[in-house]
Amino acid sequence: MNDSIEQLKIWIFRHKYLFVTIAFLIIIVFLDENNMMKHIQNRREIMSLESQKSDLLEEYDVLSRKLDELNADPVYMEKIARDRYKMHKEGEEIFIFDD
Repeated sequence: MNDSIEQLKIWIFRHKYLFVTIAFLIIIVFLDENNMMKHIQNRREIMSLESQKSDLLEEYDVLSRKLDELNADPVYMEKIARDRYKMHKEGEEIFIFDD
């Protein structure tokens, strides 16, 4: 029994760098504050946010073009104000018919 314990000690001593390397990898991958799992989650979140950013930039471009159209054409602006927002000039009456 003592012989097997001695052999185990010798085997552990010979492979001490392996144990240190495994312990280091476990700390880096799972236990560290900035571990690999958190890094992967952050990467996924960055990709998702970049996708949202590109969608919002496209929407911004569309809305900017609509705003430019409204500012350039007062007749179109008046049409939108009357149709969508039921606005009217002084002295006018609006009749709304429900179908």
